[in-house]
Amino acid sequence: MNTVHLTDTELALTRNAMQSFLSTFGHDEADVREQVRSVIAKLNAAEQEEEEPIIIG
Repeated sequence: MNTVHLTDTELALTRNAMQSFLSTFGHDEADVREQVRSVIAKLNAAEQEEEEPIIIG
């Protein structure tokens, strides 16, 4: 399992890129299409992390 930290803009760009990538495959690549759909689902389910406040003083 890997963790990747993306900004909101990077997340949207990645999601759009995966959607475009998915549309390039035909019926012969059903296994690849399923994997891409899985990644898209994970991107859609991504939650924004709250930054920990920096306490000074």
